[in-house]
This record gives sequence, C-alpha cells and structure tokens, in this order.
Amino acid sequence: MTEQSSTRTGRLMHDVRRTPTFRQLLPMESMLAWPIPLRRGAADGPAGVYLRLPVFGGARVAGGGVDIHPPFATLTVCWGTGRIVEYTDLRFTRPWPVPAGAPPVGRFPGEALRVSIGEYLRLRERLLRRYDELLDNMSRGRSLPTATAQEFGSLLARLIEPGLEPYLRILGPKFFDRFLGPAPGGR
Repeated sequence: MTEQSSTRTGRLMHDVRRTPTFRQLLPMESMLAWPIPLRRGAADGPAGVYLRLPVFGGARVAGGGVDIHPPFATLTVCWGTGRIVEYTDLRFTRPWPVPAGAPPVGRFPGEALRVSIGEYLRLRERLLRRYDELLDNMSRGRSLPTATAQEFGSLLARLIEPGLEPYLRILGPKFFDRFLGPAPGGR
C-alpha cells in the first residue's frame, strides 16, 4: 500500500517510488517490503544509516489480495538525505534460486492480517513510527529502549508477509534475527 504516511520512513518509502531510478529500473506494479536498516562506516567521516528496501512483484487475484513473489531487487537509501545510494538486481546477484515459472510465495494479506483496511493502516503507521525511532537511535549510536524494541518486533512479526520472510532474512539476517528471533529451522 502506498498511502502517504506521517512518518519519515513512510514518506521516504513513498518518495523513492517517484524517483527516476525507481521509474526507469522497476516495473510500475513493484512493491516495497519492510525496510532493512543498515549502519555503514565511511572512510572520510562518521558512520551513516541506510535503509535497504527490498522490491518484490505481485499480481492482484480475483476475490481480493495479491499473490506475491520473492524480491527481485533492492534499493538502498540514505536515511539522512533520502538519496538512493545503491540499486541491486537480485536476478543478477542470485542470492537464492528462482526457477522460471515459480509459483507465488504467498498472498497479501496473510492470515495474521485479516483485519479491516483501517486497522491495517493503523498498525502499519505504528510500525513505521517505530522504524523512525530505531533509525534515529541508530544515527545517534544508541539502541532502542527494551519496551520499544519489543513492540517493534511484535509489529514487524505481525505485518511481515510470511512468504517474503525467508528472503528478507537472507537480505538482512542480523536485523531479522534481532527483532523476530532465529529463523524457524535455522539457516
């Protein structure tokens, strides 16, 4: 869903879709999965905080919902400026096998999200606010307070598309292990 958010993370996710990079490299129907925060050191200055935005495809299905497919690209965006600093085509780097004609990996919304659109948007906005807190804290070299980290993890666990989770864990293992716990069945 691309509704405008009152959060900085939500606005960044909305605005990146309007960039020439997004429009030139990605199909119009591309969707963004939950961001993966990164902290990177710079050779000539302080560490920076970035968001890796996994891009996946989907197709609306009769009766409602969207069949979703594994991420096929990522965009990495600087938290401080909103500037895209990296585009990765996962069909080239191939972090996982995707056979031709592979079926969808899931349907959005999943079972945990059988709520009204209004409730989904409220939960989404809460998680995006927690992303803002997480990223602001990362920018200051601090961790989230325990209660906020627990709420963040609970919201992320509820809102993550289950079919995308294994792929997102490959793209950001430390982040997802931290907030969702170890992957079921290990890696």
